[in-house]
This record gives sequence, structure tokens and C-alpha cells, in this order.
Amino acid sequence: MSDNAGSDRLRVLAEQAGLGRALEKFPDGVKAAAERGLRPLGDHPKGYDPVAHPAPVFDPTLFERGT
Repeated sequence: MSDNAGSDRLRVLAEQAGLGRALEKFPDGVKAAAERGLRPLGDHPKGYDPVAHPAPVFDPTLFERGT
């Protein structure tokens, strides 16, 4: 990704979060905060997937069969 694309992406994200003015006044601080926010907090425990499993889908027909 080019530097312009990265800065455009950061600008859009900052504006969506209401930080457009902060980005204009303190661009280095907002960029540093965005980089820190994108890093993971830590490693996942052994035996656990990093992605949550999808919830089962509710199927109302399963409840209608009993009646």
C-alpha cells in the first residue's frame, strides 16, 4: 500500500470516529495511537482459536415440529 493510500485510510477512519480535527492538529499523535490500536493485546491461550466460532442459527421450524 502506498503512503498516500495509508494516510487517506487513516483520515477516513479518524473522521468516522470524530477525530478529524485532532488529526489536523496532531497528525503524529493520531497516527501513533492508530498504530497502537491495531496491534493485538497479547497471544491467545493455547488450545483456543483466535477467531470466535459463529453462533448457531436460530431455526424456528425446529420448535414448530413439537406442536
